[in-house]
Order: sequence, then C-alpha cells, then structure tokens
Amino acid sequence: REGSDRGSLSLDDGSGLEGQDAMVAAAAAASRSVVVVASVPGAVLMPWSRNVSAILTSFFPGQQAGNAFADVIFGHVNPSAKLPLTFPNVENETRLTPTQYPGVDDQVYAFYSEKLLVGYRYYDAHNISFSTGFPFGHGLSYTVFEYTGLVVTQLARGEGTLVSFAVRNAGGTPGAEVAQLYLAFPGHAGEPPRQLKGFRKTEVLAPGEVQQVLLRLRPRDLSIYDAGARGWAV
Repeated sequence: REGSDRGSLSLDDGSGLEGQDAMVAAAAAASRSVVVVASVPGAVLMPWSRNVSAILTSFFPGQQAGNAFADVIFGHVNPSAKLPLTFPNVENETRLTPTQYPGVDDQVYAFYSEKLLVGYRYYDAHNISFSTGFPFGHGLSYTVFEYTGLVVTQLARGEGTLVSFAVRNAGGTPGAEVAQLYLAFPGHAGEPPRQLKGFRKTEVLAPGEVQQVLLRLRPRDLSIYDAGARGWAV
C-alpha cells in the first residue's frame, strides 16, 4: 500500500492481504518444490525461507515481470543479482530505539547513536548469523564461480590502488557473477569490520570460461574521516 510506512516487516503488513506467510508455510509443508516470488518494497521477514526450494526477489518489477519470472524459474536466464540490503531474521534486529527513529520531542530530534554501524555493518560488528534472513550482497546462481589470482597494485601517488583477480565459471551453466570487494580497516581506526568499496559484474561466462576483473580504489576509499582535522586521512 502506497502513501504510508509499513507497521512491520511482515508480508501481511501494508499489503491489504492477510495470511501470506501462513499460505507459504502451508505450501512448503505440502511440497518441497515451492518457489516463492517476492515482489516487495524492501526487506521483509521470511520465517519459512529454509522450507522452500528457492526465493526470487524482484522488488518493484515492470510490466514484463511475469515473463522475466518465468525465464528465471525455468532456467532460460541465469540470475546474477545481489541483495542491496539485509533481510533480517526478526523484527528490529538492529535494535533501533525511538530516540533514533522516529525521534523524540514530536519527532523533531533524532539521535544517530548507531554511528557507522548502519545496515550490514551492524550485522558484521555484532556477528549476527542468518537463520531465516539473508545478508546484504547475497544472491545465488544456477552455476558456481571460483576466484583466483588476487593482485593488489599501488598506483602513482594520488591515483589510488588497483585490485585484480580472475573469476572462473566452475559450473555447468553459463552465467554472470557480481564480484564484491570489501575492505577491513585497522582496529584503531574505529571503522566497521568490513565495508563494500567496489563491485563489478562479469560478462556471461560459459562453463570453464575465465574473466579478469579490475577494480580501482580511490585514495578516499582507503581513508577515514578525521573530525578533528575536518578532512579525510589515510
């Protein structure tokens, strides 16, 4: 339903329909060959996720959504997308308080006490595993990929760093992969455990085919913000 926020992350909240979770659970109890197509506005709870064969998340698809779903489900197209957000296991898993959202004093003030631990960074920092939800960056394929030959090259001063590696389709089905690069800063930097700093989608690779992937990191990507100096520092 448009025009208002959802009251919760349940499939039954804000859709105008009730019993969707119960329907999926009942179908999964009757058959293991259940594929759930989730056209959702964002993250939702999926308490039945480990009891179904697959979940195809489309968010807000267009007019050809039905044909696109059929192409993926029947294997005409190999999916390669990754989740751009976290699907939590339970409601308010990051423990937001009313002072953070919606705010206090008639919602005039909001306090960002989570600091840098937003989204997947919170999950990493608190070592939260996934029992029914799915992590940021997750996405399956009808094939598998291998990563080899990681090389990190420091470029000329001010030009950043070049990261290269090979991605190989190690399965039996043509497909593309979205490679993701996460960096971890030294503990004294006070940064989240890992941060996404780059990604690149390969071409559709035939079984056994290899593609070299290059990711360029700017000096800013390797820096942290120094509030005292009011600037970025490596």
